[in-house]
Amino acid sequence: MITALSSFRRHMSPIGHEVRRLGLRMIGTVLTALVLLVVIGPVPAARALDIRTLTSPQGIPFWLVQVSELPVVTVDFAFAGGTRIEPAAKAGAATLASGLLVEGAGDMDGPAFQDALAARAVEFSTGVDRDAFSGSFRSLATEAEEAAKLVGLALSAPRFDADDIERDRRQLLVSLARSAENPQAIASRSLLAGLFPNDAYGRDTDGTPETVAALTREDLAAYVSRQFTRNRLTLGVVGDITPEAAGRVVDLAFAGLPAGDGRPKTDPVSPSFFGETVVDRPIPQTIITFALPGILRSDPDWFPAFVMNHILGGGTFTARLFREVRETRGLAYSVGTTLYPLDRAGLLYGYAATRNDRARETVQVIREQIARFAEEGPTEAELAGAKKYLTGSFPLSLDGSGAVAGLLVTMQIHHLPPGYLDDRSSLIEAVTADDVKRVAKRLLDIDKLSVVMVGQPADGAGSAAPAAARISENGARSTAPNSIQ
Repeated sequence: MITALSSFRRHMSPIGHEVRRLGLRMIGTVLTALVLLVVIGPVPAARALDIRTLTSPQGIPFWLVQVSELPVVTVDFAFAGGTRIEPAAKAGAATLASGLLVEGAGDMDGPAFQDALAARAVEFSTGVDRDAFSGSFRSLATEAEEAAKLVGLALSAPRFDADDIERDRRQLLVSLARSAENPQAIASRSLLAGLFPNDAYGRDTDGTPETVAALTREDLAAYVSRQFTRNRLTLGVVGDITPEAAGRVVDLAFAGLPAGDGRPKTDPVSPSFFGETVVDRPIPQTIITFALPGILRSDPDWFPAFVMNHILGGGTFTARLFREVRETRGLAYSVGTTLYPLDRAGLLYGYAATRNDRARETVQVIREQIARFAEEGPTEAELAGAKKYLTGSFPLSLDGSGAVAGLLVTMQIHHLPPGYLDDRSSLIEAVTADDVKRVAKRLLDIDKLSVVMVGQPADGAGSAAPAAARISENGARSTAPNSIQ
């Protein structure tokens, strides 16, 4: 199910293999029962969070929420950039570097570095997506400064030893080979490649077998030296820690990084909507992904669009697409939509899975429901239900210090004020049916609906869209898709 938070926080997009924390590495021994309780334990509800905006002694800004019930500290961080700052010929460098950060730093090789983390029960993870290189570390409050020193060493002096590079390269190549045969991965990758044919957003975040095979230690070092700079950094700290101690932790982890030459450009990029494409695969069901114009998080119409998406296909049993496609007609095993706000473009992303002989009918019903929503807008009952769900479910998503720390980072990335959480429910409640209908007419342009079907959808009655391009198993396109700007 797509939650309210998943639409709000970039790193939880439902395009899982595309925006997941790639190369995630969790390091450390099994924590004590107390620490495990903290990791999964509750934190104050969203409305009760006291967010403090602070600056470390070395001048690094960060947000802090003090939670003193249990003695743990979590630091979540993101460096603006991600895979979109990779040169196309070096695609995969960010993913490979992400996994290697825990394989040794400074004068400690991989085993020594991991032993140092384990000795202090430090949990450290990193990952990368299209817009950011992100990570987090968590420890007992008494070990927070030592944890920060280790993380700072990993970021400022990663070893990238030859044996480690080759081992992780082999693992990444295996992952790419599996992804090339995974229908869900193919569908999502093909959709984004079609929407962004000449932009980094259209590239696989893991790179290609050719680019990964050619990566050198120098390529990895060049990527991290460009990526890990203080002026690209966003930070959230949550836990049993004073502002003064939090400032020391921040400096120990990040003050050793160079200032950098500025954040990456965020010039908008317009998706190239392309009609329908079939990727031929001999499988018994068809995986469907589709996209329409979306919205940036900074757009004044964000909340009407947020409510619109929930009513249309937002992952609950009451969504129109779920009712019409699955419940009423029994066409699909799963169906839904979500807003996908990238830094430079916005999409309304959708998915479905069904039998090959019902794929085109499924697409046609999706098309009809989108067109109907654009024309009629929501009912008052749908609007009331969406508001109740979106306001009521959000605090439940903040079920641990990691979730709160991540939320602090996301709020800063999207330039939301610390008081946003106090206003969020009222902003949703203020959305009217006319607001939703207006935004639906703006975004749900059926002529721009782009669809990828992976499988062997039967020909015949079905979608009224332009004739689909078909891609054979070797990936060669037999006809070019229609590009709609």
